[in-house]
Amino acid sequence: MKDQQLIKDTKLYTRWAIGLSLVLIVIWPGIMFLTGYVYSLNFFIGWVCLAFVWLAVAALFITIRPMIELYKEYKK
Repeated sequence: MKDQQLIKDTKLYTRWAIGLSLVLIVIWPGIMFLTGYVYSLNFFIGWVCLAFVWLAVAALFITIRPMIELYKEYKK
């Protein structure tokens, strides 16, 4: 039962990862490029800051979540 659920979850999250990657890396910037949008300095700085915040949150989540799960496993 656990192997089937793992395979199902893997497929679901792989689709989500590919979809989000396409939207955030190709489609969204592509629309701005095709419409002739000109990046201002403030917009670019905001975009870079958003990327760093996203990176920090992801790093914390990836680091802390397994520790919490390990703690719950040993607590049983």
